[in-house]
Amino acid sequence: MRLGATGALLVLGMGASGCGGAVDEPTGIARTSACAVSAPAGFADAGMGEAVLDEVRTAANEGVVDTTGSQRVSTAAQTQAALERFAADGCTLSVLVGPGGAGALSQVASDNPDRAFLAVGSGTDAGLPDNALTVDFDLRESAYLAGYAAASATRTGAVAVSTAKGQFQGAELLAAFDDGVDARADEVEGDVTVVDGGAIDVRTLDDTTSAGVEWAESATAAGADVLVPFGSASPQGAAEHIGDLALAAEDATAEGGATAEGAAGAGDEGGNDPGTGEDPVGTSAEDEDLPILIWYGSDGSKTLPRPVRNQVVASIIPDVGLGMRAVLTAWPGDGQELEGLVRSAEPGAASDDGPAADSDDVRDAVPELVGGLEVRARRAVGDLDNAGVAVVASDGVLGSITGLGRALAEERERRDEEQDDADDE
Repeated sequence: MRLGATGALLVLGMGASGCGGAVDEPTGIARTSACAVSAPAGFADAGMGEAVLDEVRTAANEGVVDTTGSQRVSTAAQTQAALERFAADGCTLSVLVGPGGAGALSQVASDNPDRAFLAVGSGTDAGLPDNALTVDFDLRESAYLAGYAAASATRTGAVAVSTAKGQFQGAELLAAFDDGVDARADEVEGDVTVVDGGAIDVRTLDDTTSAGVEWAESATAAGADVLVPFGSASPQGAAEHIGDLALAAEDATAEGGATAEGAAGAGDEGGNDPGTGEDPVGTSAEDEDLPILIWYGSDGSKTLPRPVRNQVVASIIPDVGLGMRAVLTAWPGDGQELEGLVRSAEPGAASDDGPAADSDDVRDAVPELVGGLEVRARRAVGDLDNAGVAVVASDGVLGSITGLGRALAEERERRDEEQDDADDE
């Protein structure tokens, strides 16, 4: 079961036209051309790429953006070539989605200082030129809650988490997840194991579908029945693995049902009476012990294909539109305060996991022109506290963990109170 692991390129032309007397010029990006490349998972990823595409469609519906064409890419070299072509064609704003091409964007942006570039979920703003804007998401608290949820949902006592190379704060997400698992295990005085718990390298994957499949197969072979993949393309592999298991279960059920029906027919010419109301022989894939999934990027219980979506018990959802509005002054949308997402545009020393901690300082937005565009700030970071990220439980999908949403809310409240007490000391 494939979920669109091939990268996709979307070219957007944005413009305004009029006739008759003079009209006021629209502000911000309304009269610019824009181009976007989603790497490495494409736009049909049930995640951040799809969210960006939805934002673009919304902007088009409101008359801000006019979509003119699309082109698919599948390699890093093609991504860089596309960005270079966009710049040569005069795209005022080039948008990169996901962690797969930050290096290429940095190089192309440096070569084209009169253009604006926006990296959404690229995982870094360190070393980017002044004309490169960033929207990222601090998922550390969300990862903790994901670990707490995984420990609540497991039936085998083993869970697994992975992150992708280039994922913002990747190593910290793994540690936060492990802490969440431990907290829940201590709370119920249970024994829950994280596969490769404490390790970083083995749980940091190439951001490809094949790497995600390999990780999911290894994790389930080690006994994990809850999978929590962070990234762009690698989570597609985890979902694909669950889909393949579901198909195998359906095939086995169908084969078993046919065998049972044949045996019954040999002993009873009448067979089963369809009017008796008895359940058919065999069970559906949803009744099998398929791995449970905690999804990142969207509400997987709604966006993933069946039967994979049936295994989603919680989702971590970044608000891409809010992040884009925090950076781009004229980007359409309303609701939520934007100031809390604005971060310092001058990070300190960088690490492999992204900007230094002091770059997370919230600052007042100061509108300026970047590549001819009016921007509110050069960098925005969404998290649970500023509504840039949400954790949503899919209560009732699997009856054994109904009430998970309430448990997560209570755990977050407990942690907030604990932090408040620490701040008061």
